[in-house]
Amino acid sequence: MSYAETVFLDVQVGHVPQVVSALSGLEGTGAWVTEIGRLNRITLFRTAGTYADLLEGRPELLASLPHEHLVRVEVTSWRVITPVAEPGTYGAVYEWRCYEATPDGMADLEERFLAAVPERTELSALTCTLVSLEGTPRFAHLWPYVDLNQRAEVRAAAVAKGTWPPKVAPFLTQMDNEILVPLPGSAWR
Repeated sequence: MSYAETVFLDVQVGHVPQVVSALSGLEGTGAWVTEIGRLNRITLFRTAGTYADLLEGRPELLASLPHEHLVRVEVTSWRVITPVAEPGTYGAVYEWRCYEATPDGMADLEERFLAAVPERTELSALTCTLVSLEGTPRFAHLWPYVDLNQRAEVRAAAVAKGTWPPKVAPFLTQMDNEILVPLPGSAWR
């Protein structure tokens, strides 16, 4: 089993370029700026083989952030439930989808999602699928695309197949998505 961490940085209006510059030295970390969704947000993503290793690396990452330009930092630990794509170049845009689940719905949500993934990944790559380890039960997945046109085409084809989206609506209380653009130094771009 592996683990992941997301760090959402809400940046002071007008200061995204300074934060992007300050993050340019991060290694082995995914880094994206939100293009569509919550504006002035940067998403960081990193993985570890154990939960202890994930927690051990957190203080160094948080200390490296340019706090003078941040208005909010949200950290979440996740259990990885599909293989994480190797760092590399996959697309110019990524779609982050995150769902809040009913307190008793996570097991069914996970099972139904995992059953639908094989057919869905025949159409496009999946970066990862995650289940939150703390706070409100959440389920998230990250998809790379060449561009927004490819995203629209792939999603339409997936819906037309009838196996996507997974039948998970009864277990959801909130759904969010953001379109992300990789930063130049992102491990996944």
